[in-house]
Amino acid sequence: MAGLAAARTRGRKGGRQFELTKNQIRLAQSAMANRDTSVADLCRELGISRATLYRYVGPAGQLRDHARRVLKVERDTPPGAST
Repeated sequence: MAGLAAARTRGRKGGRQFELTKNQIRLAQSAMANRDTSVADLCRELGISRATLYRYVGPAGQLRDHARRVLKVERDTPPGAST
């Protein structure tokens, strides 16, 4: 437990990395809000599956909980700290 506490004080967090970055989420959100967007093309461009896309963004471009978590983590991470 001491090792985990020390890592946290250095700004490190455990757990799996998120599959999309903040910028990729914003791109997916705006693309999905456009009804002319091909989901297959968007997934290919981002290098993700349909399931991953819909985990982050809904069909009308609304953010899902997973995306909100990513945006909050990136906002709360101090500059220079790796996650």
